[in-house]
Amino acid sequence: MKPNSFLQSALALGVGVALCTPVVATERGALRALNGAPGAEISSPQFPGLYGQFWLQRYEADRFTDGSGNTPRVALSTPAGTVQVRREGSIDATVFVMRGTWLTEQRVGEGKFGISAALPLVRLKQSLRLTGEFGAGIPAGVQATVQGQLDALARASSGSRSGAADLELMPYVDWQSDTDRLALGLGVVAPTGRFDASSAVNPGAGKFWTLRPLLVAARVWENGLEAGLRATYSINGRNRDTHNRSGQYLAADFGAHYALSEAYKLGLQGFVNWQTTADRCADPVLSLCGKVRVMGLGPSLSFTSEDGRLFMDAKVLKEFGARNRPEGLSVWLRANVRLDD
Repeated sequence: MKPNSFLQSALALGVGVALCTPVVATERGALRALNGAPGAEISSPQFPGLYGQFWLQRYEADRFTDGSGNTPRVALSTPAGTVQVRREGSIDATVFVMRGTWLTEQRVGEGKFGISAALPLVRLKQSLRLTGEFGAGIPAGVQATVQGQLDALARASSGSRSGAADLELMPYVDWQSDTDRLALGLGVVAPTGRFDASSAVNPGAGKFWTLRPLLVAARVWENGLEAGLRATYSINGRNRDTHNRSGQYLAADFGAHYALSEAYKLGLQGFVNWQTTADRCADPVLSLCGKVRVMGLGPSLSFTSEDGRLFMDAKVLKEFGARNRPEGLSVWLRANVRLDD
């Protein structure tokens, strides 16, 4: 058997099974979304003013999933027989989000007009393993040759990169009463982040825009219990660099909290990301295209200062039910500060 035949087969396989980036690259198995970012402030009253939010996320995953939630495997045909290639590895991400919100006195009906902007700064690290599962009839020398090529592909698709991700702008209208809150918005995500189509690891999602409708709904009760939901629906354009168009998806964050005192709240938070339409891939072999899904759930604890100008919270969210993306654990530390008088 000629070594080149193995190399060509492995390369065709390798780009298809090896590329997988976290959180910010939709067409490669993840979503352009900050899973679990909203917190107890969804159901807290927000008064007109200027707010600064500073959020830190640590995300780690040591499991990749396919469309059935299993470890991804791809069949590689060689002149000596079929080899199953298993894709494993780990993802590590640190995300620092700078977000500003201005809720104005300007009325739209009974609601107040506001606008927010969020820019994540991201450090990504990916370590990939491609392992061949060989049949009994494949000679040991052939196995070593193929595995060596897979190891080289895995190294080429591993690495780290840091930089700004993509900027979200979200105008919205906020209706609030003593017990209820409803907000509707229509935002965009701009392709401001660093993206290189030849790189397996990128802070930015790609050279495309996303249109993003927003719904926020919340209710509080006199007994100290409150619940809230923040949901967006992302409609993606075509990536100018890869000519792929990522599918549409729902990203919903929800939580229920109980006031332990005037300052502290204990809660349970979660999120759902669910891709509703298929990706449109210019070359399905060279792009990991498939419907993505992931959910997360975990506890949270929040603090509000006596004057209401400072809000802080911490939470841990465990992912489950992942499809066509990594599955891991995220930890959030967040501070929201009112900046004006």
